[in-house]
Amino acid sequence: MRRQRPWMVWLLGLLALPALALAAGCTRSSQASPQRGTAVVAFVDFSASVGGNDRVAFKREIEKQILPWLQPGDSFLLAPIHDKTLTEFRPLVEGELPPRAQFNGWMNNVIKFNRQAKETDARIVQVKETLQTQTAAALARSSQARYTDIFSSLQLAEKLFSAESRRKVLILMSDMIEDYPPYAFDQMKWTPTTTTKILSDLEAKGGIPDLRGVCIYVSGVSAPTVELANHIGHFWEAYFQKAGADLHPSRYAHVLLHWPPPNSCRPA
Repeated sequence: MRRQRPWMVWLLGLLALPALALAAGCTRSSQASPQRGTAVVAFVDFSASVGGNDRVAFKREIEKQILPWLQPGDSFLLAPIHDKTLTEFRPLVEGELPPRAQFNGWMNNVIKFNRQAKETDARIVQVKETLQTQTAAALARSSQARYTDIFSSLQLAEKLFSAESRRKVLILMSDMIEDYPPYAFDQMKWTPTTTTKILSDLEAKGGIPDLRGVCIYVSGVSAPTVELANHIGHFWEAYFQKAGADLHPSRYAHVLLHWPPPNSCRPA
């Protein structure tokens, strides 16, 4: 067998480099995990039990915490809770931030990619500004509904998230006092069996939504008495557990706490 000269070995190795690099690039590209983003849905209570000052606080939480946190590829939807939540549903605010493209050294032209990236960043800023303006206008409305139909809002949330592949976050901005026939949480006599009975009634009527993989936040919790607040809080804890949702007690509060969502809040 003829022995290859050193310069031939060097030349063969040099010629092999592009093929090796291309193979490595393809491997990295095929193994890269897709950017899923987060779908954020917020329901705001427009019933008479929630005053204008409460909605000012909700507006501040959306403007200062939620909207600034949104990332490329995320979406935001704001909807009302009132006496016609289910029959006359219409989002107050809705928008989606464009995703950022992933640079591929083999496929992308650097100059063109950088120009498109700047355009995407400008579009993201524009969408956030529009969401903020529309949110301020929506929450400035003085209308107040007679009833608080939270249950219907949660059934709508199931539909909104049903085909969603991104991480799902639901924010309820409400005192959480359901007040829609046949339930009036602030007028009922709560006993040790009340929660079980309501859940059984709802389940029999198909009123428990499928919220598996949905991360829940509640802001605005209040009640006339501490005892009533505890009863209602225990009910919602049991309700969301039956619905399969992720509601940590620390995220059920008078204000929006522990935002942004932790990494553990992911689709099941």
